[in-house]
Amino acid sequence: MKRNKINFLTVILALLLLLSGCINLEPEEEEGTTAPIDVSQIDKNSIGSYKTMQYTYLTDVDPATLTTGFDPTYLLLVNKQSELDVGYVPANLVTLTCATTRSMQLEARAAQALYAMMAEMNAAGIKDVMVTSAYRSYEYQQDLYDKYLTFERSGISEDASRVLGEEYIKANYLDKKIFKLSFEDALKVVQSYSALPGQSEHQTGLCLDFITSDMGGELTEAFENTQAFAWLAENAYKFGFILRYPKGMEGITGYTYEPWHYRFVGREAATDIHVGNMTLEQYLQLTAQ
Repeated sequence: MKRNKINFLTVILALLLLLSGCINLEPEEEEGTTAPIDVSQIDKNSIGSYKTMQYTYLTDVDPATLTTGFDPTYLLLVNKQSELDVGYVPANLVTLTCATTRSMQLEARAAQALYAMMAEMNAAGIKDVMVTSAYRSYEYQQDLYDKYLTFERSGISEDASRVLGEEYIKANYLDKKIFKLSFEDALKVVQSYSALPGQSEHQTGLCLDFITSDMGGELTEAFENTQAFAWLAENAYKFGFILRYPKGMEGITGYTYEPWHYRFVGREAATDIHVGNMTLEQYLQLTAQ
């Protein structure tokens, strides 16, 4: 009887706190883009830019390879809020025949557009660029994510200092003579640059990572200092590709700046995104209105 009375009073107290706003039963937001995407600052006139754009090429390019008619297949959104199933495998995967660091696959239309883009880069005198990552299965991404987590827990990396902050690292680790991250902190660091399985765009078979021979086999922001990056910034949209994780857009994409990561969406959407200086998330939000 005493226990029932206590339970009754507890329920009444909880209801009063809930009504007063002291208790919030809404789920906590995850890191990334859980809030509505703001498109108020984007020039809406950029939508439809592809209709009047004059595309010029150095090579013999077949526009039918680059245009998709806004096929939803190529506008598939994958991020921390929009996941793929463990069994998702894109249709029409082909093994790439362009310059790559190892054998890898890409969706067939995206592969043809990639070949056209790399031929154009070659014609422009940019020859030292290779694809270092393309399609990844769910299982492959799981292994990669686990590897990154193990690495971040083994010490204190530059990424840890960037994500957690140098003052936090000093107060919680170095001053205490601790030189390995906790599991929770390691997770925060890894999630800033690597996707959980199911949340990786690479599983779509529509994106790829570029690298040059002087980068030492590592994907770093040094890629933005290459001729390849400068060319891609000006021309990738002509071939249906966008820079997927631009600088300053981390709060929208959920990931840090990756100058090497390009995504095929088709020339029409890529042109609008390029002209509007927006992310894929913003573009899809804007066109859905």
